[in-house]
Amino acid sequence: MSTGNKVFEALKAVLTLKDQLDNLGKDLGNLNARLTRLAEAHGDLRDRVSGIEGYLRGRSESTPPPSVPRIEG
Repeated sequence: MSTGNKVFEALKAVLTLKDQLDNLGKDLGNLNARLTRLAEAHGDLRDRVSGIEGYLRGRSESTPPPSVPRIEG
């Protein structure tokens, strides 16, 4: 293999690695955006569950216990 071919192959390898690193950077940016959306969805879900729990707790505290007739004997 001549020196020119070796230089060309080395340059080709460097450019290929640069392209792969650029793609990796894009993939990491996409992953970051997805993780951000997931964290926001988690917070929204937590808020919704807290609201439902508060509603149920308030409802159970405001409702008197059912009157059960006592059997005395």
